[in-house]
Amino acid sequence: MSEKRAQILTTALRLFVTNGFHATPTSQIAKESGVATGTLFHHFKTKEELINTLYLETKEEMIQSLSIKVDEQETIKGKLRQIFFNAIHWSVAHPEHQLFYSQYSNSPFITNLTRELGYRRFQFIYDILKLGQEKEILKPINIDLMFEAIDGTLMGITKYLLTHPEKITDELCLENAFTLYWDTLKG
Repeated sequence: MSEKRAQILTTALRLFVTNGFHATPTSQIAKESGVATGTLFHHFKTKEELINTLYLETKEEMIQSLSIKVDEQETIKGKLRQIFFNAIHWSVAHPEHQLFYSQYSNSPFITNLTRELGYRRFQFIYDILKLGQEKEILKPINIDLMFEAIDGTLMGITKYLLTHPEKITDELCLENAFTLYWDTLKG
């Protein structure tokens, strides 16, 4: 990725999270990125393309973090526990990305195609959920519904931790949070 493109994405992330999509003109993104408006439009044809690219790249970064050491876990619960704690660590380490993800996951600015491409990146989690159901460890409910339930639970827990930073290192709090997450899933 070119340095200018990366700077545009970093600036857009900060401005979209702070000001919202409509209150962030491309001229402001270009100016605060230190590039000409023409350079911004060279990399992203429209503001909508910019936000969709940012959405997919945020998801890609998240997925890379979520998948760390998951394959090393032997049980369904262990795999989901690893994903849970990976998600918490990623969110705490990348609060702007987490806020962007939570603000724009259901936004009309994200195209259906982009949303579908984003969900495909989570396929490994869907596979774990399906295997857990086949082994009768997890609830026998629609996988999409189950995924949305755990995604919502994770977003809520993450929001709580980001607004109560002293809890991020509180092992009892984190274990209780995982129990809440696991109880959403287990059969």
